[in-house]
Amino acid sequence: MNVISFIRIQKVLFSQARSPVAEMKELIAALLGVLALYIPVGDCVQEFEQRPMNKSVIEGQNVMLECSVRDLAGALQWSKGGIMLGLNPSLPGFARYSIISNTPSQYNLMIESSRLSDDSYYECQASPAGGNPPLKAKAYLTVQVPPEQPEILGYRNASTVALSPDDNQLIMICEVRNGHPAATIEWYRNGNLVVENVRYSSEPTMSGNKLMTARSTITISNIADHHNSIYMCRAKNDALGNNWMQTFVKLNVLSPPGTPEITGYSSGQVIREGDTVRLLCVSRGGNPLPQVKWYRNSEQIDISYTTDSVDARSLNEYTFSVRREDNDAVYRCEASNTASAAPLTSEVSLNVYFPPQSATIRGGGTPVKAGQQVTLTCESSLSNPKAVITWYSRGKIITANSDTVYNPGNNGGFTSRSSVTVTMSEQENNAMYICNAVSDNRAPVATANVTLSVLYPPGAPTIEGYSDSDHVVEDRAARMTCKSVGGNPTATLRWFKGNEPLVSVSSTSGNMVTSELSFLPTPGDNNAIYRCEATNSAINLPLTAVVKLNVYFAPKSVNVSMNPAQPVSGQPLNLYCTSESSNPPATIVWIKNHDQTREIRGVTEGTRPAPNGGSSTTSRLEIMPSSSDHNATYYCKAKNEYINKSTSDGLRISIQFGPVFEPSIALIEMIEKESKTFEMRAVANPTSITYTLYKGGQQSSSFTPNNGKLVISNVRREEAGNYSLKATNSIGSAYHHFQVKVKFPAEITRFQGTVYANEGESASIICGVNGNPVVDNMASWSRPGFDMSKTNQVYSNSERLSQITIHDLLRTDSGKFICTADNKVSPPKRREASLVVRYFAGIDKSRQYAKAGGKHGDTVTLTCKAEGTPDMAFTWSREGEQLQTDSKFAIRSTSASSIFDTHFVSKLTVRGISKADYGTYTCIARNDRGEDQFNIQLNGTSKPDPPYDMTFVNSTKNSITFSWKPGFNGGLDQEFQIQYQRKGSTVVTTTSIDVDKSADRIVHTIKGLELGHEYKIDVLAINELGKTWDEQQFSAKTAVSSGSNTGDSATPATRQSGDDTPVMIILVVCIVGICLLALNIALIFFFVRRRRKRLSHNGTSNHTNALELYAPGKENTYPMYPKTPSDEYNSYGTYEKNMDDLSDDFRNYEDEDVKRVFLPPPAYRPYTPNKLDSPHLSTHKAYLSDSRSYIDDDRETSWQYEDPYRIKGRKGTFDPAYDHGSQTVLDTENDRYYEETRPKSITDLSERSSRPPSRSVNYRTTPPPPPPVRSSSKGAAMNYVNHTAPPLPDRNYDAEEVQQNYNPRYTPSPGSIASFSNNPNVITNPNYDGPPMHASRTNVVPDDMRGHLV
Repeated sequence: MNVISFIRIQKVLFSQARSPVAEMKELIAALLGVLALYIPVGDCVQEFEQRPMNKSVIEGQNVMLECSVRDLAGALQWSKGGIMLGLNPSLPGFARYSIISNTPSQYNLMIESSRLSDDSYYECQASPAGGNPPLKAKAYLTVQVPPEQPEILGYRNASTVALSPDDNQLIMICEVRNGHPAATIEWYRNGNLVVENVRYSSEPTMSGNKLMTARSTITISNIADHHNSIYMCRAKNDALGNNWMQTFVKLNVLSPPGTPEITGYSSGQVIREGDTVRLLCVSRGGNPLPQVKWYRNSEQIDISYTTDSVDARSLNEYTFSVRREDNDAVYRCEASNTASAAPLTSEVSLNVYFPPQSATIRGGGTPVKAGQQVTLTCESSLSNPKAVITWYSRGKIITANSDTVYNPGNNGGFTSRSSVTVTMSEQENNAMYICNAVSDNRAPVATANVTLSVLYPPGAPTIEGYSDSDHVVEDRAARMTCKSVGGNPTATLRWFKGNEPLVSVSSTSGNMVTSELSFLPTPGDNNAIYRCEATNSAINLPLTAVVKLNVYFAPKSVNVSMNPAQPVSGQPLNLYCTSESSNPPATIVWIKNHDQTREIRGVTEGTRPAPNGGSSTTSRLEIMPSSSDHNATYYCKAKNEYINKSTSDGLRISIQFGPVFEPSIALIEMIEKESKTFEMRAVANPTSITYTLYKGGQQSSSFTPNNGKLVISNVRREEAGNYSLKATNSIGSAYHHFQVKVKFPAEITRFQGTVYANEGESASIICGVNGNPVVDNMASWSRPGFDMSKTNQVYSNSERLSQITIHDLLRTDSGKFICTADNKVSPPKRREASLVVRYFAGIDKSRQYAKAGGKHGDTVTLTCKAEGTPDMAFTWSREGEQLQTDSKFAIRSTSASSIFDTHFVSKLTVRGISKADYGTYTCIARNDRGEDQFNIQLNGTSKPDPPYDMTFVNSTKNSITFSWKPGFNGGLDQEFQIQYQRKGSTVVTTTSIDVDKSADRIVHTIKGLELGHEYKIDVLAINELGKTWDEQQFSAKTAVSSGSNTGDSATPATRQSGDDTPVMIILVVCIVGICLLALNIALIFFFVRRRRKRLSHNGTSNHTNALELYAPGKENTYPMYPKTPSDEYNSYGTYEKNMDDLSDDFRNYEDEDVKRVFLPPPAYRPYTPNKLDSPHLSTHKAYLSDSRSYIDDDRETSWQYEDPYRIKGRKGTFDPAYDHGSQTVLDTENDRYYEETRPKSITDLSERSSRPPSRSVNYRTTPPPPPPVRSSSKGAAMNYVNHTAPPLPDRNYDAEEVQQNYNPRYTPSPGSIASFSNNPNVITNPNYDGPPMHASRTNVVPDDMRGHLV
C-alpha cells in the first residue's frame, strides 16, 4: 500500500463524526487510492492547483479559503498564524472551522460566523511523500468590523456651538471608535469637503486589541467668518462599504446689539393726566437678538419684548395711562444680549399736566356774633401748572387780601393758597363763600365753599310721651321726647335723672331739635324726676322741662317659712310667705310640686310699706301632711296683677312616716341557674329600713334582700313559690307580696341509643324529656333526607315521652334519628339514636368475581363480596374441605368499622399456584339473617371476558356518556379500548382509555362528536393474550341542543338486534292517532249541534244566520250611535250571511276570536268595538274629556271585568288593556293613527296582561277608509249615508276595549241590558252562569245571555 492510499484510509477513519454522504465520498477516495497501488506512478509531482488568496470578511459572516493540490502525495493541513489546525478534517478544537472537499484534490477551509480573532495569516501545507517536496501557500484573512458612530468631542450631534467674535480659533476633534480597519474620516463645511488644517491619526482602542480608534482634528480660524456654518464629520471603513456615518454641529458667532431708539414721545411734549401713551423701543442687530426692557425711575416695569429675525431687531412697546405721578418721571429702555458687556440705554422724561384734585377752606366753620371779623383761607392740592384761586359770594367775585401763594410739592406740582376777610352782620347770616382753583383752561375746576352763621337763643323745651297721670312698667322699654324750636345755632338738648346725665338720641329737622330718651324703668325709677335742658352758644343758662315717673313693678323675691320646724304625718302644719316691695301690692297663691294648674289660696294677713314706694304682702297656708307630702315642695307665688309679673320660691318639707313600698314586680320569671337583681324598694322617713323575706309564712333565706334590692343568684327550680318582703323602720312596717317562677330548658331524660330491627318489621325508639314550661310536642324526631311519612310519632304530655315508630323497614332505613327537646327556653337539646336494620343481601356474583387465573408460580387472589348487617362471617373451602390460613393460603376478611357498615369483602390468596391448585373454590358468607355461597373458578391465564351490561348515562351536543361492567380479566392486567362509528359513516375511531380497574362499573365519556347523530359503540377488553368485546351492539345519539340529555328526556342509548322499528313506538303512534281522530269527530258533532240549536231559536227570522246590531231604545240611557227618527227599536241594517260567508269575513281572525263572547259589566256602560276599521266620527260626543267620563252615565261605580268562560283554577281572562286584531288606534296627541297587532287567542291575551304588548306599529296621519257597504244590507247603507256612520264590524268586543279609544261609535253590544230587552232576534245563551245583570228597567228578559257568536 503506498502513502497516498494510507492517507485516504486515514481520512476515512477520522471522518466518523461527518455525515454519511461525506463518509461515502471519503471511502470511495480511499478505494481509489488502494487501486493506485497497482498503477505505475510515473513522473507525476504534487503541485498547487489553486493557491489560497488574501480575503476580507465582515465580522459575523462566513468565509472560505480555497486550496487544492494536483497529484497529492503527502498529507494536507491548514495552519493559522503558525499554529497547525490538525490533519482531522473535522478540525477538533475549532468548532467554527471545517474542511470542505468536493474533489480529492480540494482542501478548502470554511470559517463560520467570523470573529475578529480570525483575522490572521492562514497557510495551506502538503507534506513531502514519495520523493515529492513539501508545498506551502499563505493568505491573509482580514476580518472587518464596522466602527461606532462618529462623535465630535465635546459636542452633541446637531448641537449649536456659541462663539465669541473675539475668539481666535476653534479646534474640533472627530473620533470614530472600535473599527477594523481604522475608519476614514472627512470634514465638510456647508456640504463642501475641507482638507486644509485637518490632521488624521489612528491607534488601537486597547492594548493588544485589533479594534482601532480614528481621530480627525480640524482647526478653524477667523471665527467671525463662520457664523451659521455647519461642520459635518463623515466616517466609514471597509465593513461599511459605501455607507457613511456622520455627525455635525452648527457654529453660532455672537455679536452685541445696537443702541435702542424710543418713539411715541418727544422731550418737552405736554401730556395730560389720563392720556394714553405708547412708548416703542427698538434695538437693531446683535446675535442673538437682544432683550429689550422698560424701566420707570430705575424700576423695571415691562420685559415682554418681541423679535423680528427678518429685520434683525427686537421691539418692546409699553402702553400706559398717564398719572400725575408720571410728571418728571424718567422712562428708560435697555437692550442687551449675551455678547454685550453692559446694557445699551435710551430714556425720556415726561411733562404731565394735572389739575388740583381738591380745594379746602379754613375759617368760618363756627357761628360768631355780629360785628366780629372772620378770615377765610382757601388752599388747593398739587397741580401742574400752578392753580389760580378765585373767590365768589352771592354771585360776585371777591377780592383777596393779598396775592396767591405757591408752594412746590411732589412730582413737580405746586399748591396754591389765597385768603379773604369778612365782617359779620345780620346780612351775612347763612351767606355762602365759594373758592375755585384751576390750573389751565382745559383742566377741571377744584371748588370748596363755607356758609357763615350768626348766633341767637333757642325756644323753651317741651316733653312728650309721658304725663303725670301715666305710669310705666319695670323692664318694659319706655320713651320720652324733648323738643326745642329756633335758635342759631339750634339748641343742644340733654336729659337728666335728678342730677345724673342720661344718654339720648338727638335729631334736627329744619330749625327744630328733638332728643329721644329710651330707657328700661326699674323700681328705683318710681317717683324719680326726669329733666330736659336746652342750650346753645347764645345763652348762658339752660332752658328746662321736668316730669315725675310712676313705675309699676313686681316683687323680686318671697320669703317662705313653716311651723312647726319638724312636721309629722297626720299633724297640722302652717306655711308662711312674705313678698318683697311691689307697686301696686302683690297677690299671693300657693303651688305644690310645680303643679301650675292647681293654685292654692292661703289667708292674706295684710300689707306694709316697702322700699321704692311699694308694699309687702304676707300669706299663711295650713295643711295636714301625709307620706305623699314627704320631700314635697310648696311654692309661694307673689304676682303683680297689673303688670302680670310674678316671682316665687319654694320650701321642701321633710315628713316623718312609716315604710311604703314603691310599685314593684309581682311576678318573677327566671331561667334555672340564672342570676338577677330586682328593685323592691320601700320609702320611709327616717330612712333606716330593715328588710325580711318570708315564704309560706316562714322566714326564708333563698334570696337576699339588700337595701331595697332582691338579689337572686343561681336560682334553682326548687326555689319557685310565693314570697313576702317586709320593710320596717321606727315608725311602722309594710309588706310586698310576689311570686317566683323558675324556668329550665327541656332536657332528655330517657333515651335509647341503638335499636336493632329486622328488615320488613317495625322499630320504635323512645325519648323522654323534662322542662319548664311544659309545652305541647316538647320532644320531636327528625332525620335529614329521610322520608318521615313512613314514620309515626306520638308524644305524651303527661309522661313527657316521645316515641317514633318506623314501619316496613328497608335496609336503607338504617341511620341516625335525632330527638330534639325544645320548650323555647334555651337552644334545643338533641341526641342521636341509631337504627340498625338487620338483613342479608347475599354475595355479589358479578362475572369479574366468578373467575380467577394465573400462571404457574404466580400468587392469585380470589375476591368474595357480600352485603348485609350485622357483621358478616366468611369461610372458604375447596371440594368440601375448609381452608385455613397457612403457607399456601391466606384469608383476609373485613369487619364492620361501624354499626352501619353493610359491605364486606373476603379475599383468598393462593401462593405459588400450580396445576393442582386449579379448580373450584367456594366462598360462604353468613350472618344472623341469612347465608349464601359463591363458587369461584381458578384456572390458568386466558383472554379477558367481554364487557357487559352497557348502559346509557347522558349525552350532550358533542359527547356521549355510558357505563359497563368489566368481565373477568383472564388473570392478567387488562386494558379497555373504545371503538365508535357514526351511523352512515365508514370511519371507525378507536381510543385507549385509562380507567380504575378495581371499579365494579366503569363510566366513560366520548367527546368531540357531532350534533344530533347516532353512534355505534363497542368496548374492547384487552390483555396480553388477546381482546374480546360484547356481541350485543350498543348505540346512542348525541343531543340536538346545547343542553344535556339524561334518561327519557335524552336521546336514549338503544340495544338493537336489527333495524326494525320498536313495537312500542308503533303502538304509541297508533293510540295518539286514534285519540286525535276521536277529538275531531267530537268537535264536529259539537259545532253542528250548536248550530242547529241556534237556528231553532231564530225560526221567525227573515234571514238565515243573520247578524243584527241595534240602536239603543228609549230605555237605554247610553246613546252612542246617532239615530234617525225612524230607527228607534229597529236595526241599522242586516248582513245576509250564512256560516260560509261569515267564515270568509273572518279569514283574518282565528277560531278563538270567532267564538269569543262578550259579557257586559254589572253596571253596563255603552262602548264601541275596538276593531277600528272605520274613520273616527267626530259627531259622536260620547266622552266629556280624555278621562272618558260618559255624558249620560251618572253612576260612578267601578267594576272588575270577569271572564264568562273562566273556570276556577284555569288560566285565561279578557285583559281590559290588550289590543285586538290589526286595528287602527287614534293618537290624539300626535294627530295620527297607527296599526296594532292583536294577540292570537284568549291565552295570549291573558299572558299579555302581565307584560307590555309587543306590537308592530305603522303610523299614518290620516284615518283608514271606511269598510265597504254591502248592497244586501240596505238598512245599514241608508243609515250610513244619513249619519256618516260606517256599518259595524263582524265581531264582538270587550268592554274595556272601548276605553282604549277615544270615540265610541256604535250601539250597545250584544249582551247588554238594552239590547236583549227589546230585540226579538237576539240569541240567548241558556248555559250562561256568570254574574247577574242589573238594570233600572222592570221589563228585563228573565233569561240571561252568555254572549253572541259573531
